[in-house]
Amino acid sequence: MEDIAMASIQVRKRTGCLIIDFYYQGLRCREQTALADTVANRKRLEKVIERIETEIASGTFR
Repeated sequence: MEDIAMASIQVRKRTGCLIIDFYYQGLRCREQTALADTVANRKRLEKVIERIETEIASGTFR
């Protein structure tokens, strides 16, 4: 099984929108959202990150 790096939530300075930043199969992936930087939206993305990390670990991520 490959090493799984923790994903992070970042803010795009130009738009103020949140981005999910993670590695998959050795490649850096950054998924931009249209979500503003709020506590509620960060919690929402934490759930998405948990799902991504679970799917990567189980080999079902696409």
